[in-house]
Amino acid sequence: MLNLEEFVNNHLLLLAAGDAVKLVENDYHDDAVMLLMVGPENQVVAGKAALQSLFGMYLKDIYRGFVSYQKLAFSEDSICLQATINTVAGEARVWDVLYMKDGKIYRHYSGQI
Repeated sequence: MLNLEEFVNNHLLLLAAGDAVKLVENDYHDDAVMLLMVGPENQVVAGKAALQSLFGMYLKDIYRGFVSYQKLAFSEDSICLQATINTVAGEARVWDVLYMKDGKIYRHYSGQI
C-alpha cells in the first residue's frame, strides 16, 4: 500500500492521464462519496459509477493540469490540500480533503477558493 504522499503523487499522474475510469477504480473506495462545493449548488456524488461520470466530464471539459500546492498536510488517514490547477478558464485555486479507508479515498470534500 502506498503511503499518503505517494498516493497523492500517483493521483496527480492519474489525473494527467485523463482516464476517469482508471482514476476512480484505482483511487476510490467502493463506498466513496464526494461532496463538491463549486458552482451555485453543492453536489453529493456517491458510488463509483457516479464518480466516473463526474470525473469524465471534469477531465474532458475543465481540468488541464496541476500547477502547485499552497498547502499540503497529512494525518494517519487523511489528506488536506490547497492547490492551483490549470482549467479551460485559466488558473484556479482549489481545496480538497480526502478521508482514506483501506488505502483508497472514502470521503472526498472538494471546492474552489
